[in-house]
Order: sequence, then structure tokens, then C-alpha cells
Amino acid sequence: MRVPTDRPLASWIRELIAMGRLYRFYKTDEWIELAGSVMDAARRECEWCRDNPGKPVRATCVHHEMEVRDHPELALSRTYTAADGTERRNLWAICDACHNRAHGRFQGARKKRGDEKPLTPEMW
Repeated sequence: MRVPTDRPLASWIRELIAMGRLYRFYKTDEWIELAGSVMDAARRECEWCRDNPGKPVRATCVHHEMEVRDHPELALSRTYTAADGTERRNLWAICDACHNRAHGRFQGARKKRGDEKPLTPEMW
């Protein structure tokens, strides 16, 4: 699937958002190629975890610093110009944990099945 050329990228992405189908952007050849390039440049390691001691953490996704929903015009941009005029990176190869933290998802420890306390002392 390719990004349509009959209208601006941002217009198409806004249409996808309105239809609840933003996932279609992430299936385009253009995004897949760009994301692969970002991952390759990072050696498929999480760029946010690199400074932590220990073994490298595998990157699982490419994160937009300027979120696609808020800035659809930057969806295929590696960089953007900040309000202070500096050029900044827009795309980062990161792991699931860092991606969830960036979006404020799953805050706190996640429970595994079987870790729950019993409902009663009888341990139903």
C-alpha cells in the first residue's frame, strides 16, 4: 500500500484518524521503509535504553517525538524544527517499555496471571 499522491499527507492522515483507521498509515510502503531505516541506523537497539548498564535492549518500534495524531504533516519526517528554531529528531527506535512510558501507558507494575491474591482465605 502506498501513501496517496492526490492530496497532502496530512489531509490523508486526518481522514484516517476521523475514520478510526490510522493503522493504515503504518502499513504503507513509505512508513515501512522509513521505519526500517531508523531501526537499522540504531542497530535495532532501543536508543533510550542505551545509556543504562547491562545488555542492549531490542528496539521493537519507531516512536514519533511529534505524535502523528497531533502533527500528521511530520509523519514521514526524520526531524522537525522546534519552537526555538533548532532541528530535532522526530523518529526513535525504542523498546515496548520505553514506548509505553513515552505515551503514559501501563504505569506501575503489571501483574502476571497467577500473581493475584486469593479472593478469600479459602483460596477459591
